[in-house]
Amino acid sequence: MQTFWIQRAVPAVLLIASFSLSVPVSATPPTKERLPLTLNGSGCDSKESEIKTVLQAIPGVTGIYFNRVPNHVLVDITPNIVKSADIINRVNDAASSWQCKVEIIEGCISASMPTASAAPH
Repeated sequence: MQTFWIQRAVPAVLLIASFSLSVPVSATPPTKERLPLTLNGSGCDSKESEIKTVLQAIPGVTGIYFNRVPNHVLVDITPNIVKSADIINRVNDAASSWQCKVEIIEGCISASMPTASAAPH
């Protein structure tokens, strides 16, 4: 009787141990980046669904958020799949016929530094 239980217990223990030793597929989640885009031009207001369609067709775009800030769209991307310049180029190619231009918002951190002036402040 004791050997019967041992014969049953050993495979069960090996099975449980194999599950606990398995390595996860991905130890780190993919990096994501949020692009703050501004929409300039008279044709932008009525083209939200068209802009969204263009953005959704781009591999690497994971989220699109309109109307959180007026005349802006926030686009979440996976930067190892798509670059921000590709997003701007694709949307502007489509939006050129709508009299709309899309640009990345330059924030205080990402904007280039102004040159220093010799004049006293």
